[in-house]
Amino acid sequence: MRSLRQKLLLLFLPLCLLPLLGISLFSYFIAKQRITEDRIVLYLEQIADDIADTIQLTLLEKKEETVSMTLYGEFRDYLTGDLQEPPRLLLDKLVLVHEVYDLIGLFDVDGRLLLLNRINRHSTANLVQYLDERSIEQLEGESLLDYTPDGSWLQKVRASRFGYIDWHSSPLVNELYNYFDADIARQYCIGFAAPILDERNVVVGGVVAFMNWEFIQEILDKVEEDLETRSLSSGYAFLFGNDQNTIIGHKYRRNRNYPFQRMDDPTVLVNNYGTRLVEDLSLDNLHNAVVDNAPFFEYEYPPGQPKISGLAGIDHEFFHWMCGVGINDEDIFAPVQELRTILIWVSSVSALVIVLLTFSVARRITVPLKKLTLGAQVIAKGDYSQRVEVSGKDEIGTLARSFNEMAASLQERSQALIDLNRSLEEKVSERTRELEATNEEVKKAYQELKETQFQLVQSEKMASLGQLVAGIAHEIKNPLNFVYGNTEFLKQYVEKMVSLVKLYEAELEQVGSNSKEIEAFKQQIHYEFMVEDLNTLIDNFEEGARRIHSIISDLRTFSRMDSDDFRKINIHDPIELSLNLLQNEYKGRITIHKDYSELPQVSCHSGKISQVFMNLLSNACQAINGEGEIWIRTRPNNSYVCIEIEDTGSGIEEGDLERIFEPFFTTKTVGKGTGLGLSISYAIVEQHDGRIEVDSKIGKGTTFRVLLPVSQ
Repeated sequence: MRSLRQKLLLLFLPLCLLPLLGISLFSYFIAKQRITEDRIVLYLEQIADDIADTIQLTLLEKKEETVSMTLYGEFRDYLTGDLQEPPRLLLDKLVLVHEVYDLIGLFDVDGRLLLLNRINRHSTANLVQYLDERSIEQLEGESLLDYTPDGSWLQKVRASRFGYIDWHSSPLVNELYNYFDADIARQYCIGFAAPILDERNVVVGGVVAFMNWEFIQEILDKVEEDLETRSLSSGYAFLFGNDQNTIIGHKYRRNRNYPFQRMDDPTVLVNNYGTRLVEDLSLDNLHNAVVDNAPFFEYEYPPGQPKISGLAGIDHEFFHWMCGVGINDEDIFAPVQELRTILIWVSSVSALVIVLLTFSVARRITVPLKKLTLGAQVIAKGDYSQRVEVSGKDEIGTLARSFNEMAASLQERSQALIDLNRSLEEKVSERTRELEATNEEVKKAYQELKETQFQLVQSEKMASLGQLVAGIAHEIKNPLNFVYGNTEFLKQYVEKMVSLVKLYEAELEQVGSNSKEIEAFKQQIHYEFMVEDLNTLIDNFEEGARRIHSIISDLRTFSRMDSDDFRKINIHDPIELSLNLLQNEYKGRITIHKDYSELPQVSCHSGKISQVFMNLLSNACQAINGEGEIWIRTRPNNSYVCIEIEDTGSGIEEGDLERIFEPFFTTKTVGKGTGLGLSISYAIVEQHDGRIEVDSKIGKGTTFRVLLPVSQ
């Protein structure tokens, strides 16, 4: 048999720990999913897009800089022979100003190098360094086509267009700067070539600028630094060439200074510059993802290290590179592992606290209960003088006080029984008198109870009647708004028409004196519109009165059944009424086309049919974004009348057509529809033994077709 303490422990421990463990597991898996799918992937894609944008802007800036160099008259005059002194100082100045170009030179239309800068790109204001003069003299006069990957750039320059020189390890640059012991990124470059035109707009040569690749690599390395500050030390950026297969920018490269990597890491000795994904690294799946322009991809590199990379292409007219940002799975899931450790510790500590609290609470409950049990055993033996100690003001203390009061009461009753035995007859007589008096009190109480019951019934009836009257007042308030809302307009229209009549009366007194003034005044007050709108206002008053009549009828029958009779109406009247009420929805934006046929009078519930047309026309207006058109067509169809409402809105998905009449189903955005309009309309038409049909095409519009029987 388990003690109360054990039972409490078995009860509280699962009740407290199971929700905690459930929340912990839920948090762990949700955090893991959101980190991998909702956070890291989007974060990597965003960084890759930012790198692509930065590189694209850099390429555009360098193109503009090269084009601006062609505007110097000294270059044109030198190429045309009008200037004998070579403009070397200008080339040196451009190298120092722009800082990113190893070499800037002039060439003729055959691609022969005529002039190069003399100053080293790394020169400063305090220390000017010069390139090897002999090497420059040997290079001048050489064909640039021997030092570039292809000659397509020269063909574009000859055609008066801008030329690009693709990523390559330039022997021209390396021969003058000797970058072989430096970071391998410096051994590569890209070139920009712009044509120079003479006064007759004929190409006489051009300017070529070789930008060192380290400036592009610095953009990639900055991403590695940023990820390191966010505790993502395995993250880095990389770049693929135009063939989407050759690596032209990477973290792992020869002679690089690694600020965030241990030197005993074997990847320090790896050089990925110029390697190919398929042939050298066997990363065919990554190559396919790059070719397919996938926004992200999961793969292993180096082998055994799962990685997720965000990918983004550079939208450039020539350099169609692909940027990527990769992070190892171990860094991605590091917060999840920390969260798991924290949750384990929290669960363990919580379990220990629950056990201690359970034993403490159980002890405070069981000790007083044991005292009560011993006291009850003593009283059961006939010793009514037994009392228990009262401790606390909780339920246990209340129970102890009740026990003591019970013991005192039993003691008093025991004494009373002893006294009663001594004078039994006297007690019996006294008790008989007390019973008679009590009987009279019971009769009196019964009579009072009947009166109270009657009062309660009457009070309940009055409360129900009050609630009913309040509901009626609330229901009547809405239809009365038709009357109150339109009374002011009717009053203004009547006043203006009275003013017009007075003006006509004054005109009659002076016949032919100023008839144009009357016509102008009619246009100013919109006389024609007022005359037409008066009928609509009167229809609104009639509709409000009809609804009030319907509510009063419901009050008489205490029933939700519709007791209004069907009556014959012109089906065009509720359509026109709905159009008038929806003017603010379509006025100035949507053109309404009416194609009415002669129809017989239709027996129907006019108010509910008006609600159907109001819902269909309102949906048609809301489905049209901006300007559009709505066609309303009516025609007889045997013993039915057919009403078509066609719009040029956005249309309904084919899969949603079967559900649009379901309650609470809506294709509108959150907050713009309840999903009840079409459901109510469908029920009203079915009540009239009719049917609703719908045709819709995405982007072209929707047609609702209502068929109603002429007679019921």
